[in-house]
Amino acid sequence: MSRYSLKPLSHHADLFEVALGWDPGLDTFFVTVFAASDGEPDPDVRLWRGTTFREIPSASALLSIVRDYAEVPEGLASRLEIDRLRNPHDQTRPISTLIVGLLGAGRGGSR
Repeated sequence: MSRYSLKPLSHHADLFEVALGWDPGLDTFFVTVFAASDGEPDPDVRLWRGTTFREIPSASALLSIVRDYAEVPEGLASRLEIDRLRNPHDQTRPISTLIVGLLGAGRGGSR
């Protein structure tokens, strides 16, 4: 798994972090946008994508979402694709087997 923290765009003053990366267990890229909550100890999650199996299939698809919220550094798409290639989804890992079983995806399709 990889995770990067990006600076929110200036017109999103209410946001404090845009986290994104690669999740090999779900075989997807992900993004979570955090804002300060009103007096609560936990941050307010404004956007959370990449929570289902193969939801965001490419770095370019991920960054098209992220660009609405954060400054995207040069070369990040390449770095994310390298993360995916270095740590691919492996259906033989116990956690992957569990996820595939729960979601009904992967080998042979749904259960």
